[in-house]
Amino acid sequence: MPLDHLSVPVPQDQFENIITFLTTSLQHLGFKEMFRPVPTLVGMGETTPYFWVNAVDTKEPAVRRHIAFSAENTKQVKDFYAAALKAGATSNGEPGLRNDYHPGYYGAFVIHPGSNINFEVVCHNGA
Repeated sequence: MPLDHLSVPVPQDQFENIITFLTTSLQHLGFKEMFRPVPTLVGMGETTPYFWVNAVDTKEPAVRRHIAFSAENTKQVKDFYAAALKAGATSNGEPGLRNDYHPGYYGAFVIHPGSNINFEVVCHNGA
């Protein structure tokens, strides 16, 4: 199961500078800004967004990290969610379609017990 995407929180006052730095220094590799669903979140990549940068208030005590793994089908997403909850995770989004991300985006989200990491498993061809 490959890594699907990840999110890196950055200080709000450095957000645009970091986006500019990344696009300038990695453009020769085809890396570019691809999607900005809200002003404080940017999806970057070559052909699809897999590296996300989000602006955060640096006064937050613990900034949440986000890591997503790819699934081949919706059953694997559901199985991940059930196993994670059984292992002590807290739900951060039940398995389901999230067509506002893109059509067929089927994912589930949990917060790891004892940390502030948001883990996701996603299938991009969900029904």
